[in-house]
Amino acid sequence: MKIIFCGGGTAGHVSPAIAIAKYIQKSYKDTSILFVGRDGGEENQAVSDAGFELKTIKINGLERKINLKNIKNVLTAIKALKEAKKIIKEFSPDIVVGTGGYVTWPIIRAANKMKIPTAIHESNACPGLVTKLLAPSCDRVFLNTENSKSEFKRQDNIIISGNPVREEFKTETRESARKKLGINKKDFLISSFGGSGGAKKINEVIAVVMREYSRKQRAIKHVHSCGKKYFHTIRSNHPDLVKERDGCLIVPYVKEMATVICASDIVISRCGAMTISEISAAGTASILIPSPNVTNNHQYKNAKMLFDADAALLIEEKDLDPKRMITLIDKIREDFKKRKKLSQNIKSFYKENTEKIIADEILKLI
Repeated sequence: MKIIFCGGGTAGHVSPAIAIAKYIQKSYKDTSILFVGRDGGEENQAVSDAGFELKTIKINGLERKINLKNIKNVLTAIKALKEAKKIIKEFSPDIVVGTGGYVTWPIIRAANKMKIPTAIHESNACPGLVTKLLAPSCDRVFLNTENSKSEFKRQDNIIISGNPVREEFKTETRESARKKLGINKKDFLISSFGGSGGAKKINEVIAVVMREYSRKQRAIKHVHSCGKKYFHTIRSNHPDLVKERDGCLIVPYVKEMATVICASDIVISRCGAMTISEISAAGTASILIPSPNVTNNHQYKNAKMLFDADAALLIEEKDLDPKRMITLIDKIREDFKKRKKLSQNIKSFYKENTEKIIADEILKLI
């Protein structure tokens, strides 16, 4: 059995593909898997770290207006379709599975033209443009929530599966994760992320928060992922924080994401659908900072849903400053019952057996 997975643009597009691929690889021995990603995409690192073969296609997102840049992007997309056909012809897959992002379009489109079965997974409640364009021609469309069905005209190929999450988010315990990281059982661990590309405002606030806690609270440890494109600036402005200092460390990228999240007492994070699914699987108390730069403000909707269920704390980026962040952290840190309740409540949002549901449906198409 040979499968191509394609997705890219953010880690949120790649993570579900890795989760499905790992499940299939573990469950079915004679399986060859190839990932196709966006040329130069930072999210490709996660594919390599997971041990999968990766090929890339040069493609850019299209803007909804006519300008010179967009004309060039259209020409690039046409070339990408030719590259996609070549990759598919060489690998000869039994099925092609997309998980969103603009690199998905040429691969799924080419597979459809070559009469190869296709499936696509949409993690967000508000489906992306690529998913909407491809869904009518796909054999299966997997969605995270029932509410998303109304976004699609064709209904007979839709399956509500939930979001697939890598096994380690579900099986890693706080104790085993801390042992791997060398974190004392009594230490209070904070981990923070600004999304796969990083976030300037979050980086600035977290650097100040780290300094405050390192001066006052030696038992507090903090690891922050700033994003590769911001690491040079962080290293210039805060050289001491890119080397472990009093338990505080800023890195460009966290390779062992599941281990870090499972070891943490608090996760401070953006709140894309996949991030929410991973934190839910781990059952870690969280402070969510919705990105203001996403379609239909869907990250705020994700965070508000959890906040209303007493499953997470919420602060908008426009309200974010070091003082407010420290207040929120202390609200969880100093109240064990609150922390436990947040952990239990967010855990209830995790959907079981998603990878199996998707894998079983994929196999029916082969």
